[in-house]
Amino acid sequence: LSQHRNTYILKPLEAVDTNIQQNQKKEPKENSITLSSLNANQKPSSFFRFWLNVTLVTLLILAFSVIIKTVFSEKIGYLIAIILLMSWVLFQYFQIQKIVRWSKNPKIKNGLGNFGAYNPIYDAIIRLIRASDKQKHLLNKTLVGFKRSTEAMSDGVVIIDKSDQIVFATPNAEKYLKIKSDIDMGKNIINVIRNPEFADFLIKKDWSKSVFLEDLPVENRVIEVKILPYDDDDRLLICKDITKLKRLESSKKDFVANVSHELKTPLTILGGYIETMIEIPLDKTKKKTMLLEMSYQTLRMERLVNDLLMLSKLDTEDSSAEYKEILLGDLFDKVLKNARQISQNRHKISIKNNTNHNLLGNYDQIFSAFWNLINNAIIYTKPNGIIRISWNVDNNKKGVFEVSDTGPGIESHHLPLIVKRFYRVDKSRSRESGGTGLGLSIVKNIALKHESKLEIESKIGKGSTFKIIFPSERIKKVTELHEKSSI
Repeated sequence: LSQHRNTYILKPLEAVDTNIQQNQKKEPKENSITLSSLNANQKPSSFFRFWLNVTLVTLLILAFSVIIKTVFSEKIGYLIAIILLMSWVLFQYFQIQKIVRWSKNPKIKNGLGNFGAYNPIYDAIIRLIRASDKQKHLLNKTLVGFKRSTEAMSDGVVIIDKSDQIVFATPNAEKYLKIKSDIDMGKNIINVIRNPEFADFLIKKDWSKSVFLEDLPVENRVIEVKILPYDDDDRLLICKDITKLKRLESSKKDFVANVSHELKTPLTILGGYIETMIEIPLDKTKKKTMLLEMSYQTLRMERLVNDLLMLSKLDTEDSSAEYKEILLGDLFDKVLKNARQISQNRHKISIKNNTNHNLLGNYDQIFSAFWNLINNAIIYTKPNGIIRISWNVDNNKKGVFEVSDTGPGIESHHLPLIVKRFYRVDKSRSRESGGTGLGLSIVKNIALKHESKLEIESKIGKGSTFKIIFPSERIKKVTELHEKSSI
């Protein structure tokens, strides 16, 4: 940084000056040395030493000249006196030049000599250098601490001057606002952050509010920017990444709207049937039909509530699931039994465990993920369709759970969206089948809890394949081989 920029970097450290002052109090004799104090301390002795030195040299020159004059002649005596005086003047001149050269690169160990009257000057400069070095070391230490503290902050910090020019930026600020310190230092921040809302915010100078920037080079990010005036000239610009918070707010709104919509239909049906049964006398057949429909709608709401509770539990639990061995043979027995009950022999279902490896994870979550994929296949596959379920370990020692069907398939533009909550490809068919629109979202969340990923492949008219790929750390080898099929 240039000297101009150093000035600005030091200004935010005014709050830290207390530490410097405290350290100065601890070492008042060393760190508080100034020219005035040195002059005050050195004035009497320096004055006396200077004139004593001049007097002694002058007397020595005169004495030596008198001796020469007595021994030789008067002219030679005067000549020697003039030569010695000129030599003394030249000596003083060279000493002054030496001080000038030394002042350009003042180092303590720089060939200092003890030359009479100039010795106090050397001593004073040495003391100033030592005091300056200590102050510089202390200031550098404080600067390093300030830099580390700002770099450790999750928020970005930018210092701008009264002309809105960038003086300093932390790494996080560079990342959030796409500032390049080696290029953008000294530039007007409006020219770096090209955003109309930010420009208006900076011009209005209403620092009580924040501005939210979304149209930035940082893709899909929302940055909150707040400015704090901390000096007559400079300001602190604090930027925070609030993308997750904004997405959470948006997700919360969508979630409430979707839940309200999903509950509205069954509640309306229940309310209508109850009102009808209260006001109109019904025969046993009509009453039974209504009660069956009411029971169906009640079960539908129960499934919705259970799925919501599952998602809520997944969101609040730790990011990683436990590493407890799951006996896949027993799990597949249970899955096959449930599949038969739901299918009622309308589909050809096969389950193959092609490996002697179990899975490490949370049993309830894994069962829920596997069953959601199988249940979806049963729902969307027409009678006499084929549903294949398999478990194997690939060459990379990754576990692969796969469910494929011969259903209608899913159009490619739906594939990235079907894992979202309440998203349905065929809304009418999904509701008729009692689906909540949360199954694949639950599967995705469970996969993430097990450091796994959900892959979906589908072709219109040929069916779909859903895979959960587990990392090798979640696979445990066993001795038994389980294979069971049902046609």
